[in-house]
Amino acid sequence: MNPLDDPRLPGRVVLMAAILVSLAAGFLWIAAPGFMGGANPYEPWLPLIALAGVVVGFVWMVRIYRADPEPDQKIWRYRDR
Repeated sequence: MNPLDDPRLPGRVVLMAAILVSLAAGFLWIAAPGFMGGANPYEPWLPLIALAGVVVGFVWMVRIYRADPEPDQKIWRYRDR
């Protein structure tokens, strides 16, 4: 089987992009100089809110990735009465 024929490849690409963007954003926040608004000691809650958003978004993407793309039909909905 050709690895490019894998139906989950787009999902894996999106998850990898999310991981890389999250890591890059964290690095840029830490590496920003003080005069550009990097590690601001006066607002310590701001990075926690951003981190919570990233975690919630990533968990949501993993949930979508693991979902069954073609669930079986529910037989009880179509039974004869």
